[in-house]
Amino acid sequence: IVVGSESEPEQVEDIVEDIVVEDDLYWLSRIISAEAKGESAEGQIAVGNVILNRMKSDEFPNTLKGVIFQKNQFSPVSNGSIYNEPTEETLKLAQRVLDGERVVPADVLFFYNPAIVSSDSWVWSREIVYSIGNHNFAR
Repeated sequence: IVVGSESEPEQVEDIVEDIVVEDDLYWLSRIISAEAKGESAEGQIAVGNVILNRMKSDEFPNTLKGVIFQKNQFSPVSNGSIYNEPTEETLKLAQRVLDGERVVPADVLFFYNPAIVSSDSWVWSREIVYSIGNHNFAR
């Protein structure tokens, strides 16, 4: 970068954008891996869709990392598995999600494993839109 050149601000913005995109890929791949390891590609993409859907909803933080680390939202954050290395496959699936691939509609904001959610959880009151693998996806 040449200091004082007219192109400097654009180049700096491009660098910052690349860093943000890499950070989003990093965290999205980790939450997909931690929440949906062993699920089909469709199920993993659906988990990624829910994360991005929440970013666009007024009910949740507007950054990917903000959504993932919102208090009491995702068990991998509280149990530490969010910090496990994602697989190369999960990285590819996360990139597909960031590129716009969609399995569940934009109004689907929740997913859960019905086999492990307690019977008195609030999540049962949500309308189930899809069941994919071990997860229900709900509005």
